[in-house]
Amino acid sequence: MKKWFSILKKELSLIIEDKSILLTCLVAPILYAFFIGSIYSEKEVSEIPIAIVDYDHSNLSRKVSRLIDASEKVAINGHYSSFDDAMFLLNNLDVQGIVIFPKGFQKKTMNLDGSSIEVILNNTKFLTSNEINKSIQQVILTVGGGVRMQYFISNKIPVEVAKQKAQPIMPIIKSIYNATNNYGDYLLPILLILILQQTLIIGFGQSVVHEFKQGTFQDLEKYNFFDFIKVFTAKSFYYVFLYTAYFFVFYKVIFPHFSLGFNGSIYLHLILSFLFIAVILLYTILFASFFKTMIGWTEVLAFSTYPLFLVSGYSWPIDAMPIGLQAFANLLPSTPYFSIFNSLATEGAKLSDITNCFIHLLILFLIGYLLLYLRFRYIKTKSNKSFN
Repeated sequence: MKKWFSILKKELSLIIEDKSILLTCLVAPILYAFFIGSIYSEKEVSEIPIAIVDYDHSNLSRKVSRLIDASEKVAINGHYSSFDDAMFLLNNLDVQGIVIFPKGFQKKTMNLDGSSIEVILNNTKFLTSNEINKSIQQVILTVGGGVRMQYFISNKIPVEVAKQKAQPIMPIIKSIYNATNNYGDYLLPILLILILQQTLIIGFGQSVVHEFKQGTFQDLEKYNFFDFIKVFTAKSFYYVFLYTAYFFVFYKVIFPHFSLGFNGSIYLHLILSFLFIAVILLYTILFASFFKTMIGWTEVLAFSTYPLFLVSGYSWPIDAMPIGLQAFANLLPSTPYFSIFNSLATEGAKLSDITNCFIHLLILFLIGYLLLYLRFRYIKTKSNKSFN
């Protein structure tokens, strides 16, 4: 026990003396959380500029234009008689879309002969193009239903019957989990969790590399696996305590600050977060043992954040990935944990609803422990051969 506290004391000294570890684990999580959070602070996209090209110059085309402009997400930049003028604005990114009313639009529409509106979108920004498309579709459906109803009424059909004929199927859409249907509420919670994951891996990994190259395990042949685990249990103590506290602060302070939904018991969240931290630390010890310098470890991990996020199954379904990437994704602790967090915090699931992901995380812990044991045996055998 005395040796355990001695290691604990040395680890605290290392954290304080090594500015890289200190900045990564103590400053970066909060700094990056507020920096990235501020990017999505508004979370919703609104007033997206579009151009109108009106070849019809009719009352109906002007009415449809006004309704589009009145929608929350879209703002009309200007009306143009020339398609080339509108395309010039689109190519210069002054507008994100163009709506074109063809000649004869009102006449064909009022006679129920069928008419069309051409919409040109800048799809390099899928979020804005999607909002423009939805806003225009909603207006067109509303106007189309009104025109049909007016036509039926003019033919002496009762109003109630005309309503049913004009819109025989009325969709009722109820958004749940992400009621505002905005990208910020979807993406930001996982980005905040990702910040904690990556700073933990980078900071603790630097400490592990230091331990192998300049610390206790320079003479690994003197240790058995139990001693090996005991040393790393002591080294991990501060990181477990610190990052469990970070998760609590994120859940209780930073999430509410950015108006992010957070459902479920805070205690259940912290227990599962603790397990996630434990798995991360285990895999960090395993992979950091392959590196010779702290700089090398930091450089590799600094470029791994985005790829690890992409294959975690949050931004793109794992089932849609190639088989090899599916296998790799299921070996990442973030894959089950992101699913657990999303189910609990966003969808309000219960523990019974996340059993498979919970077991997945436990299996990864056991696999990591086994791989670490095999890695220890290999390093020790190699060390003994070198010593002899």
